[in-house]
Amino acid sequence: LAEVRESLDGIEAELKPVLETPWETLVADLEPAQKAKLSLIVAYAADSLFYMYIKTQGIATEDHPVTEELARIKNYMKKLKDAAGEGEKQQARLKLNKEAASRFITAGLS
Repeated sequence: LAEVRESLDGIEAELKPVLETPWETLVADLEPAQKAKLSLIVAYAADSLFYMYIKTQGIATEDHPVTEELARIKNYMKKLKDAAGEGEKQQARLKLNKEAASRFITAGLS
């Protein structure tokens, strides 16, 4: 039990700067995808801590709503990751097309 308290104190110390900063300030300079990622991370961290708490209280977690919530957040994390990957692919295609267009223009001018 002492180790758990020590671990929680460590987590609290790590999260203190984030917890003391207003949410609007935290997300003010972030892109929409970064805001979504931060929101998901915070939600997952909170739900994970609650999951660990109910587990330590001897409450069955298999059918508990927090388990479903964790799965839902994981699903959104996957969707966000997939969307970010698709955006990178699209940017690579645009870059490739830009280079091809440059070659066509150069060839047409010569």
